[in-house]
Amino acid sequence: MSELLPFCKIKLQYLLEMVTDHELDDNALRVALYLALAHADHETGESRPSFETIGAAIGKHAKSVKRALKKVEAADYMTVERGTNKGKSSRYRPTEAALKRATERRRLGDKVVPLSRSKGGQSCPQSGTDLSGKGGQDRPPNREQELRKEHGRASAPDLPNKGQSGGPRTKRPPDGKHLVFVPRGICFVRDWNERLAREGMTTLERSMSMSPHEHHLGYWLPARTPAPLGSAEWQDQLQLLRDLIRETSENAEHCHAV
Repeated sequence: MSELLPFCKIKLQYLLEMVTDHELDDNALRVALYLALAHADHETGESRPSFETIGAAIGKHAKSVKRALKKVEAADYMTVERGTNKGKSSRYRPTEAALKRATERRRLGDKVVPLSRSKGGQSCPQSGTDLSGKGGQDRPPNREQELRKEHGRASAPDLPNKGQSGGPRTKRPPDGKHLVFVPRGICFVRDWNERLAREGMTTLERSMSMSPHEHHLGYWLPARTPAPLGSAEWQDQLQLLRDLIRETSENAEHCHAV
C-alpha cells in the first residue's frame, strides 16, 4: 500500500466509507461526521472537543455521544483516547485502516483515462488560438485587480525578517516564540473561542484585530489549536495570547489618540 495522503485530501472518501456502512447507526454517524467536518486536524484528522461540546453541537446528551463513539471505534473508523477529570481532553483520531481505505478510494477516483484516436477516443486540441504565436491571446492588465493587490500589501502586517504577508505562514516575535496564522471561520477559531470562554475572556473577534495573509483574513495565534487544558504549554500559550490582546488594545488606543 502506498503512502497515506493527508486527511484534508481524503476527508470526503473517509466520510463516504462511513455513510455507506450499513452497520453504523445514525447517532454514531452524526458524531463521526461532526468531528471530521468541524474539528479534525488537516494533516492527521485528530480532534479534541469534549463530549459536552459535541453533544451541544448535534443536539445530543454527553452520554449519548460516548455510546456513539464506542460504536465508531468498534467499527474501526476511529481510535478514542479518553481524557481524565483533571483537564485532559479526549482525543479522537481516524484509524490507519480507515485512512488507507480512504486513500485508495481517492487514488482510484483520481485516475484519468486518456482519450486518443488510437484508443477509440478523441484527441483534445492543443491550447492556443490562431491569433497568437504564444499559445493563447495576450490579456490586457486588470488595473482593478492590481489595485486590490497593492492595497492588500500595504495593509498587511510587517513580519520580522520575512517580508510582508505573502511570505511564510509563521512569524517570530521578540521573545522567540512562533505565531501561527489561523484563518477566520474555521474550526480552530472556534476551539480558541471555547477555551477563552473557560478562562473568562472574550472571543478573538472582540479582543483581536484580523490580519490579511495569503488572500485570507485571520489571526496570529500561539498555535493552530490550544494545548491541553491545565498543561504548562497551555499556560505559556495563554500568557502569550494575553500579551497579543494587550498589544492590540494599545495599538487601537494609539490610533484613536492620533
